[in-house]
Amino acid sequence: MALSSNSEPLTDAALARQVEQGDDAAFRTLMERHLQLLRSFLALRAPVADLIDEVAHDAFVFAYQHLGDFTTGSMQPWVRSIAHNLLRDRLKAHARESVKHERYSEQVRWEMALSAADKPVSDESDHLARCMEKLHHNQRLALNLRYEAQLSSEEIAQRTGRSTLAVRTLLMRVRQQLRGCIEAAKQQQQQTPA
Repeated sequence: MALSSNSEPLTDAALARQVEQGDDAAFRTLMERHLQLLRSFLALRAPVADLIDEVAHDAFVFAYQHLGDFTTGSMQPWVRSIAHNLLRDRLKAHARESVKHERYSEQVRWEMALSAADKPVSDESDHLARCMEKLHHNQRLALNLRYEAQLSSEEIAQRTGRSTLAVRTLLMRVRQQLRGCIEAAKQQQQQTPA
């Protein structure tokens, strides 16, 4: 610890003047006095732990570079004020970045939707129509009751004389069959030269 000529600890202002004269050990003494208090101050305000050490470090760097601005009293309020401003600036920058990322994500979603809307629908609907023609009568009936008439599996079961489980199984298999048929048609179309 830095001591004055009468064996009392030097004030923060006296240590600051020594630092200005090139005594880096005096700045280490200032940091030892104030670092833990500053970290505690930041711990109550920083939303993530990583910011505590980061902002404390930057606050002491700023204080070192601007020691001429510190003249009297304890350095703690001055360093806290610096740290508070640095933390506020970091949080504002993070908020701005978050908004940018959110806007970018939204823009990407819109562009993807626009891209999907620009794709020709007729190919898929043509494939679906051809694949529907390949289904058996009871499969087409189940699909029509489910998707056109918007009946539940229970209602379809009552109308067709099947169990609810049988209707659900039938619908699942038909959807899989249609998906496979459409994918095969797409692959065949891609392989066929234009």
